[in-house]
Amino acid sequence: MTAAAAVRAFTASGGDFPYGPVLDEFLRHGKHHVPPDLLDALAGCPFDPVLVDVLLDKFDKRYDYRSYLALPLLDRAEGDRDRLVALLLDDAIAFEEAPGSRLPDLRPADTAKRVRHLRRARPALDVTPTPAERLLLRCTMLPVATVHDEHLFIRVLQAFELTFAQIVTDLSAFSPEALHLAADRLRSRGPLWSALATMSVEAFQRFRRYTEGASAIQSRHYKLMESLARRPDAARLASEAYLSVPEVRVRVLAGGPTIDAVLTPDRATHAAMTDFAEALTQWRRTHYRVAVRMLGPDRPGTGYTAGPSYLAEARAIPVFTGCPFRE
Repeated sequence: MTAAAAVRAFTASGGDFPYGPVLDEFLRHGKHHVPPDLLDALAGCPFDPVLVDVLLDKFDKRYDYRSYLALPLLDRAEGDRDRLVALLLDDAIAFEEAPGSRLPDLRPADTAKRVRHLRRARPALDVTPTPAERLLLRCTMLPVATVHDEHLFIRVLQAFELTFAQIVTDLSAFSPEALHLAADRLRSRGPLWSALATMSVEAFQRFRRYTEGASAIQSRHYKLMESLARRPDAARLASEAYLSVPEVRVRVLAGGPTIDAVLTPDRATHAAMTDFAEALTQWRRTHYRVAVRMLGPDRPGTGYTAGPSYLAEARAIPVFTGCPFRE
């Protein structure tokens, strides 16, 4: 029975949703090339609407950064975010170390270096995935093509997004201790950039041609993190950076609290703000360098953005308005 037929049988009679055949078909072709009969069957399927929406984002012309990374599925997952990051990176490591690849195109001859970087970035937790977590890992790996390196790309970006989400929770405590913790989280994920840098430009360009409309500029968690530190200025709020995340923009315009406004500018606060600002600035600089390597300095990014030139400007955005230092 084909995957499309299995979905239609489920729609007609119920029973267990055919996760295996459906997800295998998405991996076999890449999301951009899934056979139309399967997409048609899923469009009429009365199943988990969050999963179906992620599967049908291109079909329904709703494709963006969140659906590309299956973030709606990760956002609703229960459990500690560090645990989820560990599971995602374990999955990336297992994929690289497997003797064969379910994404066979342009498989690197040696993946040992990227595996070392992934291990360095992994939270120091002893985790074994539950059956529900194994299913989540499958449902959140939906590459657009069949290029080996896209698996790494997706898992790294998902790990970054979960890290930003945890940092938003940290910063919401509005304390120097929270700022130091957030800085440590950002630095601990730094080796993920080194892992991404092991991708070949050819591999990146091969799958990137199918990701138009999805860009990290649409990251809600990043903008929440940025706007918790300080209120963005009027020009940035009016730019594509915040127009791409309207719900975050509404929060900012409503006058949500910021660390700039809440924390008392004493010695401990100054040190904590400096620590976080340095960590985030380094993250931005590394993002820019990796983007230039993959795209070149002048090529547009996905999501209809200016690409590296936008990232170059973003490096100069102050993390905080300032923290007057008092003895």
